[in-house]
Amino acid sequence: MEPNPNDLWDPYKPGVDEDETPELECAICFSQFNNVFNTPKVLQCKHTFCLECLARMNVKSTNPDTIQCALCRAYTPLPVLGLPKLANDSTVLSYLPATMQQVYSIRFNRNKGKLQVKRAPSSAPTIAQSISQSLDVGSPVGAQGQATRGRERSLLITILQTPFCKACFMSIVAILTVTATIVIIFYTSRNST
Repeated sequence: MEPNPNDLWDPYKPGVDEDETPELECAICFSQFNNVFNTPKVLQCKHTFCLECLARMNVKSTNPDTIQCALCRAYTPLPVLGLPKLANDSTVLSYLPATMQQVYSIRFNRNKGKLQVKRAPSSAPTIAQSISQSLDVGSPVGAQGQATRGRERSLLITILQTPFCKACFMSIVAILTVTATIVIIFYTSRNST
């Protein structure tokens, strides 16, 4: 009997081979999953991302009650108690070292753009001292889609605070120098006649 082509293993289909090791890093930031801020959270579409990336996406979203998957664009409604209460990916957690398989209790304050360790698991008191107790994930988005920073900033201030590479900066200085030189020569030649 000939094999059915639909039954053949396809390496590009996720979840086909049950014995395959799951991805142990976030598909957005490529950080290794852990049991604190990079806890693997699974969305309804079955894609897994770290809590930190999901929090960063949430503070920039105009719809804070859902998360849109970065891969398939499907929406997952957030639990009533917030983002940290999304289901953990137990398969990924099972591949982490034994000391990282119990997840920390994390609190997410969207208004402040912070993830905070609420309390450490009782089995790992020494790990709790070695991790940061909070993580800034960015400023939340206001109703008009602009980041709320407490005061309006002009476009010029925003541009001046944007980091430039050295080559861009040197090019701008050269262009301004040439322009200033041309203007000086023009006015000097005009005034001398």
